[in-house]
Amino acid sequence: MKKLEVTSTAFFYIIKELQEEILGGYINNLQLVNHEDNNLIKIKIHKKKTKELIVSPNILFLTELAYPVNPESGGLIKFLKKKLYNQKIQEIKQDKNNRVVYFKLDDYYLVFEFFSNSNIILTDLDFKVITSKQKEEWKDRIIKKNEIYSFPQGKEIVKKTEKELLDEIKDKDLKATISYFVKEYNIYPGYINKEKTQEEIVKKIKEIYDCETPALVLEKGRNEDEILVLVAIGKEKQEPFDFFKIISETLAEKLKTEETVTEKKSKNKNVSILESQIKTRKEYEKIANDLQKEGEKIYEYFQIIEIINEQIRLARNKKIAPDEIIKKLNEYFSKNQKELSIKSIDTKERSYVLEIKEQSES
Repeated sequence: MKKLEVTSTAFFYIIKELQEEILGGYINNLQLVNHEDNNLIKIKIHKKKTKELIVSPNILFLTELAYPVNPESGGLIKFLKKKLYNQKIQEIKQDKNNRVVYFKLDDYYLVFEFFSNSNIILTDLDFKVITSKQKEEWKDRIIKKNEIYSFPQGKEIVKKTEKELLDEIKDKDLKATISYFVKEYNIYPGYINKEKTQEEIVKKIKEIYDCETPALVLEKGRNEDEILVLVAIGKEKQEPFDFFKIISETLAEKLKTEETVTEKKSKNKNVSILESQIKTRKEYEKIANDLQKEGEKIYEYFQIIEIINEQIRLARNKKIAPDEIIKKLNEYFSKNQKELSIKSIDTKERSYVLEIKEQSES
């Protein structure tokens, strides 16, 4: 599947829709999706009825598809699931015109960064970082446990008038104006690089953000592997455009189906059981073979063992030390039966260790 590149302006309208759909809802589950990239998260939110929010490294959206999940999700997912259970969504906001979205909950801020390597950050209500998907550091900000989270640089444009925006660029030429809005306001160049004057650029920007019935569209990116998510400015009477549905179906192309996961899990379990049974059987066979060999050896040396028992009993009655008994017996064995030797004698337990060495074939 091709990579999605979502413009900051597209996030502006995604957040508007999420505010209508899930603001005031309660988080009741958080799971890792069985996706080929292993980086999609499903958040179940209850508001009158349960809705499912999918968060990927590039975008977040509501879905009605049954995205299969990994029941054994651990690490960050397990931690967030425990912390966020039954937390009410008080606010859903985009930071300025950045690709950063945050949820204000009862006790936390849950922050999603959709740029660079992407990140998920959980902070307290003072923005002190509790945990994050990954640690990151720039010259002007750091994401690390116990550090205060700061948002990326950027400017808010939706509350400014055209005159205020024109005043900011009054000393710039057309090329510098485009560069200014791209850098300072995170505006996608494709929105404004066809305009001929500064007034047209500012008017286009305000038109995008003031649009009452925008549509989000997919367009070819800078290369074959990229799809851009853009805002399409349309008339108020334009036909509805179910963007979430299209994105949901697009990402679902790489889902691991529940049937495949269950089948694989069941197969792995059966293979594991079989391997365990084979291993156990081999262990029992080895024990049986060893016991059989020991029994055969004992039978073969039965008479000499009886003699050893009697000699040790007599020596013990004469209060001869165990070391002396071992020495005398091993001297006898070295002359008569070299494969035998006494390793130790325990007079208290009335036992001894007789070693029988394998005889080499001539």
